[in-house]
Amino acid sequence: MRHVLGVLAIAVVASLVFAPVVSAQGKVVRGKVVTVGTDTVTVDVAGKDMTFKVDKETELIARGAGTAQRKAEQEGSLGVMLGKFVKAGEGVEVHYKEAAGAMTATEIRTGIAVPGAGEAAAAPTGSARGTVGAVANDSITVKGEKEWTFKVDSKTTVIGSGVGTMSRKMKEAGKAPTITDLVGVGDTVRVSFKEVDGAMQASEVRILTKAAK
Repeated sequence: MRHVLGVLAIAVVASLVFAPVVSAQGKVVRGKVVTVGTDTVTVDVAGKDMTFKVDKETELIARGAGTAQRKAEQEGSLGVMLGKFVKAGEGVEVHYKEAAGAMTATEIRTGIAVPGAGEAAAAPTGSARGTVGAVANDSITVKGEKEWTFKVDSKTTVIGSGVGTMSRKMKEAGKAPTITDLVGVGDTVRVSFKEVDGAMQASEVRILTKAAK
């Protein structure tokens, strides 16, 4: 039986402003932040500056972002200010979509190892967001704007609220958790993947919301 590494999400996902879940497939890059504007962020990716738009659907994954978002909600603010959590010089992972010649960030994750000069940090080929239609020990199917099926193996990481606790309890009971123990049909997820030998290999499955029981 193939096992999946379950980890407790250290960072908290915070929406920059209130927005519905959008299903989409996009690209992923990692690099060093050059500048941060009110609605853009520029990242040095292997010596090339890439500027991404930030809008109401962009999600920020950073320490303290969740607390700041809750406070913003209480105060009736539009949301978390990007510049408070994304700083010039730090490493980030940016998930983005391209349309009409512009790159729009769908997710920005801080705390990523900064690549050396002229070198790109290893990053997934792309990402897809949607609802889990099926999950098995060696695959997961996600339905969004289309349907994607990803391979799953022992290197696939599952991140989400409560995942770390569940994994720890199962290990204490002498059972190694599999993806079917952690992810269920109907869950909303974002899958980061790489294309290997013509197939999409899931490197990370992030649970955004659990299906209602």
